[in-house]
Amino acid sequence: MAGSVKAIPGKKGVWEIRYDSEDPATGKRKQHRKHFKGTKPQADKYLIEMQSMIHKGEYMELGKILLRDYLKKWIKDYCEPNLASKTLESYKCIINKYILPNMGGIKVNALKAAHIQDYYTLMTKGKKQGGAGLSNTSVLYHHRIFHEALSHAVNWGYIPYNPADRVKPPRKDTPEMKTLSMESAQYVLDNYRDHKTYLPVLLAIKTGMRQGEICGLRWENVDLQTGIISVTHALQRQGKELVLKEPKTKKSRRSIPVPDDVTKELRRVKARQAEDRLSLGKGYDPRGFICAWEDGRPFEPDWVSKQWRKIIKDDAEKAKKELTDRHIPDGVRFHDLRHTHATILLSQGVNLKVVQERLGHESISTTGDIYSHVTPSMQNEAVNALNAVFGN
Repeated sequence: MAGSVKAIPGKKGVWEIRYDSEDPATGKRKQHRKHFKGTKPQADKYLIEMQSMIHKGEYMELGKILLRDYLKKWIKDYCEPNLASKTLESYKCIINKYILPNMGGIKVNALKAAHIQDYYTLMTKGKKQGGAGLSNTSVLYHHRIFHEALSHAVNWGYIPYNPADRVKPPRKDTPEMKTLSMESAQYVLDNYRDHKTYLPVLLAIKTGMRQGEICGLRWENVDLQTGIISVTHALQRQGKELVLKEPKTKKSRRSIPVPDDVTKELRRVKARQAEDRLSLGKGYDPRGFICAWEDGRPFEPDWVSKQWRKIIKDDAEKAKKELTDRHIPDGVRFHDLRHTHATILLSQGVNLKVVQERLGHESISTTGDIYSHVTPSMQNEAVNALNAVFGN
């Protein structure tokens, strides 16, 4: 089957691809010419893919392909081989639930920035106004999918430029951070010691670990002699399975020294698990999870969140019954216990760099931005120190 790839003079990384197809209605040969942006091997590969599709009868004219057909092809050809299953499922859900019903009938080469901008506006409108009522953060994720999909459309020669580059996506929502006070955190640890999720709660408050990191913690990650926890994996649900995933960044992989009460609780849990293992024998999960059921299976992150919400509800009912103030405010998520850890440390004058390392943030600026409501007190301490050294 005839075809060629030639460099376009004066345009680095842009190639002219030519290939033939046969019109199924008339049997006449038709020549196609298109520009491709990328490397020479990528252009050669694309030509082979086009010729293969023509041979199989799967070829579609670039000018006629609809967004719904292109996105299905993109999911199959790029996403399925390259994305993690959790990310793949979220992409499919958003594409099928939102993008295709609203924009699937538009031809890819006719897609303009205005179409995408109108779509974002529709998604953020309230349901009473005919919109989807999504948050800015959710629509920003839609933009990420659009941009990635259309970037491949450019590389594959469907469109000359990415219209998502010319769209201004909504700004990410900055939710109000809710944390426990030192008194409230101590109340939780004192009053829910017998709760099934006491250990995950203790670890979140005393180490600042993420929920998945806590659930993925194994005994091989803990040195009870030195009191140091090594964060190496996070537990995530992928379809029907719970899997251990390595951290996305180097900073997330870290060592966290823990206070004595955490070490003491870990020793108690380890002794109890030894009894469970002895009782169940081969029926005990051998992977060594710390936050686990009696048979050694790990706690699921979503289950831990649900149990935390039950603790909040229990506290509200107790306060109502006893006519006292609540100790745990509404809206505090399990993830906010991580924020509680950081806020308490910063309020006690712990160096921002130390807090960054405990949390596993990629940069100290990230930590400073998130906890900017706490750092002013540190600035005041700096001024007081200067006054003490140099006088008024």
